[in-house]
Amino acid sequence: MKKIIDKLIRLTDLTISGTIGKQLLFFTLTVIIVFTILIAALALLSPPIYDENDFINKFKNTFFSFFEISSFWTIDDFIFPEIFFIIINGLLSKVLFIGVLVTILVNAIMNRINRVKNGEVYYSFSKHIVVIGFDHICKGLITQLAGQNEIVLQTSMDVQIVRHKLFSGLDEKLRKKITIVAGNRMSCEDIGKLHIEKCAQVFLLGEINDENHDSQNIECLCLINKIASDAKKNIRCNTLFNHHLTYAAFLQHDIPGIRNNIDFVPFSFYDIWARKIFVENSYNNGEIIYKSLDHQPITADSDMNVHLVILGMSNMGIALGMQAAQICHFPNFITKGIKTRITFIDETADYNFNLLKRRLYNFFDEYDYSFRCFDEDINYNNFSQKNKFTDIEFEFIKAHFEDDSIQRYLKEASLQKNSFLTVAVALSESSTALAAALYLPSIVYNSGAHVLVRQKQSCAIVTVLSHEEEGTLYCKYKNLRPFGMHENSFNIKHTDDLLPMMIKYVYDNTTESCVIKEFPEDTIRKNWIENWKKSDNLSALKASNRYAANFISVKQRSLGIEEGKDMTAQQIELAAQMEHNRWVAEKLLFGYRSPAPDEITNITNENKREYYKAHFIHEDIKPYKDLEKDEKTVSVKNYDINISSAVPYMIAAYNKKNNIKTV
Repeated sequence: MKKIIDKLIRLTDLTISGTIGKQLLFFTLTVIIVFTILIAALALLSPPIYDENDFINKFKNTFFSFFEISSFWTIDDFIFPEIFFIIINGLLSKVLFIGVLVTILVNAIMNRINRVKNGEVYYSFSKHIVVIGFDHICKGLITQLAGQNEIVLQTSMDVQIVRHKLFSGLDEKLRKKITIVAGNRMSCEDIGKLHIEKCAQVFLLGEINDENHDSQNIECLCLINKIASDAKKNIRCNTLFNHHLTYAAFLQHDIPGIRNNIDFVPFSFYDIWARKIFVENSYNNGEIIYKSLDHQPITADSDMNVHLVILGMSNMGIALGMQAAQICHFPNFITKGIKTRITFIDETADYNFNLLKRRLYNFFDEYDYSFRCFDEDINYNNFSQKNKFTDIEFEFIKAHFEDDSIQRYLKEASLQKNSFLTVAVALSESSTALAAALYLPSIVYNSGAHVLVRQKQSCAIVTVLSHEEEGTLYCKYKNLRPFGMHENSFNIKHTDDLLPMMIKYVYDNTTESCVIKEFPEDTIRKNWIENWKKSDNLSALKASNRYAANFISVKQRSLGIEEGKDMTAQQIELAAQMEHNRWVAEKLLFGYRSPAPDEITNITNENKREYYKAHFIHEDIKPYKDLEKDEKTVSVKNYDINISSAVPYMIAAYNKKNNIKTV
């Protein structure tokens, strides 16, 4: 009996703490049971009823008094015991209807409010943008996205805390377009509630300080793929990776089984910032302007080179170096052999360099590098290992940034008249980075070098120090710029691959040397979606087109390319060689290598394509002058020539689409 009572109590608890439907059902059953008991008691205590009308009158009186106290059909026919039950009847009705019912309704409303506040209410979303996880970049991203679409943010953090952080300082109009819901990105059920099959696109960010952030994002991506596959949809999924090693891996490799349903776009916070500084040269729509690495255009006749010094081999520091390696390819290497120099300085440079070299073995096999440790008198390089055709040299120095040897090194670098010097302080701690930047040798600032300092949260100190008042004769920190801030780091323009689509369109339409001038948007977007081979590595090829698009501004600046105007034969030739040098750096960074002599000799043409693909070999990793024809009997040089000659018209089409006016 006790177990039965306990089960009834638990069932009652579940019912009254459940949905409003269950609560109202419980209330209705209670009313029926109480009313039935009252009728039964009235029948037992009243004298026998022989007149049918008399029973009906008493039933009506009991009914009306139960549902509205003091409202009787007639009371004259009741004797004392019956009147007592009528009073009890009225009191019980008051308790049930005024007490219980009102409490249920109030509780239901409060429960609904609490569920909404805690993100437990999901709606039937459609054509929305899904953001999964509350990361550091989330607020800036959602602020931009909410101007275009309804946003659904799912987080495993405390929803009320997230709402407070997200809505702080946010316009009321934008708040109305944002729904925050609670959920775990590892749960198929929670992900399914987001109606991903109906969304416009997904931003898979992950949560702040997740230990297995990148791994969990991949697992969530697989859940999204299953939903998309069941719905027979293709969904663009922008996926954030926190570690540069993971990010690099997924730039190189496709994820098996997702290409038919997921347009996979991996991105990294660090790579975003490297692009802001070195490609876009601005932050937050021009709030901060960065000098290009070539402070002035490096032309074919120039004797100048770029020297980038990075203090700190953090994820950010490595991202800056790798981005610079993608874009620092100038025409004076072709004409004069002048190379770009990238220097990393870190107190654990030996460990970090060995780690980087293991990952990028093929890259450092083709590029000059040197390693120095001043304290231990260690100095080695690979200059004599082979005759290299590449245009960048790397330098790794093991030392603390405060060491006298580093201060002397920076002074000497500042005094080099033929170098455009940029010093990027990419230390992980903002306060330490700021101290390192502010107390660089004065000659660094006086030489006109561009100094970048990483600031994660606020850039107020650097902004104030670098502000140059009108009429000021000298401002030491005028070339100091902050970078790496979490707020407004993501630019939604990155989600539109229009320029990379144009690059692919030119490549796909190359058979012989020609100038492609027309870029119909519908055609190039369709080509981007549909015109891939089943054997293509989509992640690597799409990333390749994006990096090629990033390089357009360097060509434009160094060669004086004008929007919508034909290039000269000399401009096209130099641009094509610059493009090839960039492409070589990209392929080596992606893990490709050139074939060994025995592979060239022994691998038959029938097996060559599959063998080269399986072993990440590309036969065009060679000097531009040695390029031959590809398997389609197209001169490989034509790809570089056509991509370069189309630059003025790609710029014109892109600017027209985005209403950008050039001076």
